[in-house]
Amino acid sequence: MDAATALALIGAGIAAGALNTLAGGGSLIFVPALMLSGMDGTVANASSRVAIFMQCVAGAAAFARGGHLPTAAARSIVPPVLVGAAAGAYVATQISNRIYTPLLLGTLALMALALIINPRRFAPPSDATPRAVRGAPAILGLVAAGFYGGVLQAGAGFVFLAILAAGLRYDLVRANALKALVMLIYVALTAGVFIAYGMVRWAPALVLGAGAIVGAIAAARLAMTPRGAALTKGVVVIAVLALLVVMITRL
Repeated sequence: MDAATALALIGAGIAAGALNTLAGGGSLIFVPALMLSGMDGTVANASSRVAIFMQCVAGAAAFARGGHLPTAAARSIVPPVLVGAAAGAYVATQISNRIYTPLLLGTLALMALALIINPRRFAPPSDATPRAVRGAPAILGLVAAGFYGGVLQAGAGFVFLAILAAGLRYDLVRANALKALVMLIYVALTAGVFIAYGMVRWAPALVLGAGAIVGAIAAARLAMTPRGAALTKGVVVIAVLALLVVMITRL
C-alpha cells in the first residue's frame, strides 16, 4: 500500500466514522474506499467490518464517558440482533462477487438517498419514556435488522437509529450511543465469520479503522451538542460523492 492510498483510507475512515456515529450509512464511504484500493465488492464488504468494529469501540467509549450510554437496554436488544447477523454474514460468504457487487452498489445508492432524511425526524417527543423490547414484531424486527447488517452493513446504522429512536423512543444522543454498543457486539460476530472464511484484507482495513476511530470520537463529542446535525449533513455530501466515484469507475 503506497502513502497516497493510506492517506486516502485514513481520510475516508474519519468521514465514515463520523457519519456512522452521528446517524448511519458510513459504509457509503467504507466500502467504496476499500474497492478503490483494489478489492472486489465481497472482500471490501468483509474487510470493512474491521474498521466498523474499531469505530464502534471508540464511539461507544466516548458516549459512555459522557454518561449517555444505556448499557442495560442492550441486554434485550442484542440477542435477536446477533441471531440475524450470524445468519446474514453466512449468506454473504456464499454470494458470488458477480451478484454481490451490483447488489451492494444498488443498496449503497438507496442508502445515499435515505440519508437525505434528517435523522432528527426520528426523534421521539422530549418527554417520551423509552420502551422495552416486547412481543414478536419487535423481536422479528431486530432479527431482520441484524440479518441486513450481516449481509450488507451499508446503512445498517441508519436502520438501528430508526428502531432505537422512533421505535423504542430513545432520544437521539442515547439512541446513537446504544446503536454504537449494539453494532460493536454484532459487528464483532460478523467480522469473525468473514475472518474465518479468509475474506478480510487486514492492512487496508486497519488503516481505514484508524481514521474511523478519530471520526467516531470527534462525532460522539459533537453528537452531545447542537452541532451534530450540521456535521451529519456535511459528511453525507462526502458519502454521496464517494459513492458516485465508485459507480462511475465500475461502469
